[in-house]
Amino acid sequence: MSSKIPENLYHVLLTITRMNKNPNNIIETLRIPGTYTSLLAAKAAAHSCLYDAGYERDFFPTYETSHTIFEKENLPDRIGLAIYAVAPDGTTFRVRIDTTPNKLQLTTDLDDGRISIPLYYVVQANVEYDAIEGQSTVREMIVQGTFTDYLQARESARGVLLSEQDGILKGSYAAYVEAGEGDRDCGFGENVVVHASTDYGVNHLVSVIRNQELGSVSLAEAAMKIG
Repeated sequence: MSSKIPENLYHVLLTITRMNKNPNNIIETLRIPGTYTSLLAAKAAAHSCLYDAGYERDFFPTYETSHTIFEKENLPDRIGLAIYAVAPDGTTFRVRIDTTPNKLQLTTDLDDGRISIPLYYVVQANVEYDAIEGQSTVREMIVQGTFTDYLQARESARGVLLSEQDGILKGSYAAYVEAGEGDRDCGFGENVVVHASTDYGVNHLVSVIRNQELGSVSLAEAAMKIG
């Protein structure tokens, strides 16, 4: 694999939505099993993602990879979506690819194009409540930054939802909660360090998580309470 520094990085995101009996207690789990230096390599990793996690194709009653189907079903957060699968118990799996500029000038010598060093991601999830359906849905999941140091990622996460230039302050939100110094979450799910809500039923959750291969015993993830 060439060590040429790529302009962009391509992140594989695996989100798992578990539906509980209580529709107001939906948990969305996010994992980032890898970051790649080319879109082609990321696509290959995305399509093997669920197999790497130990699942077989026949396990899923629904398993879609067609963008035409994604559009027809009007799936939320379908930009970059590679796989949409539903387990027999209704648990939903989505595998997406998100692209960010390679600000750290990372590269790799691995044949599969994966960045091998530990990375920390700042991820923003935008959640909307549908009064008609009576439940919340993640409309967007965006990688806002990639770092090699957790504390740098935490510092970046603090400012994701704020902008002095645009006049967006903590008081601009109906509610704004931030994890305290030394804490890894702010009470809205594992590794969720910032939560803000608007007067219009939109919730923003900012997480800091580490990349981790799916075969690993210890897997970093954000478990967001979106219901």
